Amino acid sequence: MRVMHLVQCGPTTGGTVSHVATQVTHQIALGLTVAVVAGSDGVLTEHCRRAGADVFVDPTLLPVAADGRPADLVETGRAWRPDLIHAHLMHAGFRGGELAEATGTPLLYTQHMFQPVDPFLQAALATGAGFPVIAVAEFAQRAIGKFLGDAGRVHHVPNGVDVPAPSGFRLEPGAGPQVLYCGRLSPEKGADVAVLAFELILGQSPGAKLHIVGTGPDETLLRRLVHALGIAEHVRFYGSVSGALTGEIGADVLLASSRGDAASLVVLEAMASGIPIVSTTVGGIPELVRHGIDGLLVAPDNPHALARAALSVLTGEDRGAALAAGARERHAELFTAARMVERTRDVYEIVAR
Repeated sequence: MRVMHLVQCGPTTGGTVSHVATQVTHQIALGLTVAVVAGSDGVLTEHCRRAGADVFVDPTLLPVAADGRPADLVETGRAWRPDLIHAHLMHAGFRGGELAEATGTPLLYTQHMFQPVDPFLQAALATGAGFPVIAVAEFAQRAIGKFLGDAGRVHHVPNGVDVPAPSGFRLEPGAGPQVLYCGRLSPEKGADVAVLAFELILGQSPGAKLHIVGTGPDETLLRRLVHALGIAEHVRFYGSVSGALTGEIGADVLLASSRGDAASLVVLEAMASGIPIVSTTVGGIPELVRHGIDGLLVAPDNPHALARAALSVLTGEDRGAALAAGARERHAELFTAARMVERTRDVYEIVAR
């Protein structure tokens, strides 16, 4: 089977980038012929070229298209001749729909975001487009199926990750607990909540250090918040680091403080790496992490609850180790990359039939 992935993505890392990179690597290993059309050159395109995929860049897949003629994608698709177009995120979905119509190729759409009913799916309902959808979490599968009035065309394929390989990246050491935030620095990810929680943690554990790995539009805000709280000497910003989240990173707890997440790959990577997790009860996170077994869950936008939970991990005898062990077992049972790719291939076969 020849599969063409269309991906709305920029040059850096992110959940959708990691998801597609993993799919491409495993799909090629399974014998599929794979092409990737990305909105921007960068981390994803470099990975996919190394994996052996055919790679194209078309800026019209981006939310704000740069230079690029709308006909470029149709010409690329006609020349490559996919059996299936697999679009990721709504701008790629719109362009994938145009390509599917122009070439007569089946379209499959994966919805990765916390708000499962996006404008692309709204347009599909309004126009009667009948392409199948993959949801990465059960809550999204239910919401999309209800919205479209056809639960049978929405397939649940849980996100999955490989156990992250050592990358050589280590957190700058400190005298006390090492607290980690890893992810995009944007409002929905709640990095500001992690900073506010850390200020409370610091009051109970003066040697603690907060490590912020990621980039995004809130970076300046976070730096100003850290300065205003008077904790700048205890906080380190690392920027975007590909492959950062491994068992060797040196973190004592991960703060996954999101205000909205479908099925966080950061949480899954922490589960696979044995890093104790304190997360919020948003979206599909409770489908990944069982409270008190695989990690601790708190309400979103509550720095005090986040800090209390993190301190219970950091100060409780063996509690962090027990949660990390439970998370590792759960990842191995339900959320491996191999399981995700096999289930995705099952959907491909349904679509092809």
